[in-house]
Amino acid sequence: MPSPQRPFSRMPSPLRILRSQRGMALLMALVALSLLYFIAMEVSYDSIVDYTVTRQQVERIKARYAAKAGVELSLLRIMLYKQAVAGLGQSLGNQVNMLDPIWQFPFMWPPTLALQGADNVTEVDKSMLNAAVKESLMDAQYTTTITPETGSFDLNDLGSDLKGYKKLVNQQVLNIFKTEMQNNEEFQRKYSGYRFEELVNNIADYIDEDSESLNGGDESAPYRDLPDKVIKMPPNRPLRTMDELHQVAGMTDELYNLLVSRSTIFGAKGINVNYASKDVLMSLDVTMTSEAVDKVIQRRSDPKLGGPFKDDNEFFAFLSSQGVNTRTLQESKYPFFYEIPFNFRIVSTGLSANVKRDITAIVFDYPNLTGRFADMITEQEKQDLGTAGNPPATPAPTPTPGSPAPGGAPAAATQKIQASKGRPTVVYWEEN
Repeated sequence: MPSPQRPFSRMPSPLRILRSQRGMALLMALVALSLLYFIAMEVSYDSIVDYTVTRQQVERIKARYAAKAGVELSLLRIMLYKQAVAGLGQSLGNQVNMLDPIWQFPFMWPPTLALQGADNVTEVDKSMLNAAVKESLMDAQYTTTITPETGSFDLNDLGSDLKGYKKLVNQQVLNIFKTEMQNNEEFQRKYSGYRFEELVNNIADYIDEDSESLNGGDESAPYRDLPDKVIKMPPNRPLRTMDELHQVAGMTDELYNLLVSRSTIFGAKGINVNYASKDVLMSLDVTMTSEAVDKVIQRRSDPKLGGPFKDDNEFFAFLSSQGVNTRTLQESKYPFFYEIPFNFRIVSTGLSANVKRDITAIVFDYPNLTGRFADMITEQEKQDLGTAGNPPATPAPTPTPGSPAPGGAPAAATQKIQASKGRPTVVYWEEN
């Protein structure tokens, strides 16, 4: 019997196979396209980030060098000022402050920004300045200011080896807090009962070389709870920056801000009355009033009213005419001087796109201050030796170049200023 035939099986056509897998191919294509899109977006994002970071770095470099250009220009202005004083100071006499505009006015680049809307500048001058700006390779902006550093209290003098002078500085720094207590009701409420004498002594203990606290006991006692035992506290050395005041026992941010606006660590062993700020003048004595200090600043800035003060007698007489009791101030015999400023603070701000860099530099005039310091030390040592074995007495005023010279003439009119022979000496440099 013949075997039954098997049914004929037909192979599926390739077209049918493709049609059956069409959905899978579309899905794979979408996945591949999404992956490529994701990779492209990541590459694009990374490129944008890298470009932005690089651009910011370039702008920071441009802003930094713009700020440095401002500092260099300021150093040149200070050098030219000292040379002008050396050459013309004796002939100008008490009018030597006429040379102050060499360093006094702020400067900016491009200068056209400062001349916008200025009535005393012609269109020709503006067009010439605009042409100079276009030809300049400076692709950034900067502004600089120069202020005297000799119009502030020097906190490092709290650690002076001269006992009489150290006592004077201690009292003057203490007066900063006393005058603030008298003129600021909120400050008075907050710090009522606060022992400012201990704080000033802590600053002195931080600086002086001995280990005995002016408040009694071991001066390291207030720092024993500090977790870091590697750094010796207090360091018993002069302050290197004003920020170090934050490390002094008992210091608060508010007290720090009060001191930093009236103090320095690069002073000239006294206060230059003709360049001291209002805050510093107010802190000279509790009898100083805001109205009297405003009159002092107005008088020293206006030649028609008398111009800068020439000596202690003129300064105290003017204060008395404004109703200030100068007896305590005169008896303190704190050294004031009235000559040209020696040390300067330069603040330069560079700007490129949206990036800003600040540079602060301080210059110290060693050639003109060395002799003054030597004379002062000699005089104070005589005062200290003269009171050995006796209760401490207040030292006599130091014969500074701005004090009355023999014969009644102000010494500032006869003092020979040494010209700067090169770049002024920079003793402090900070960038941020």
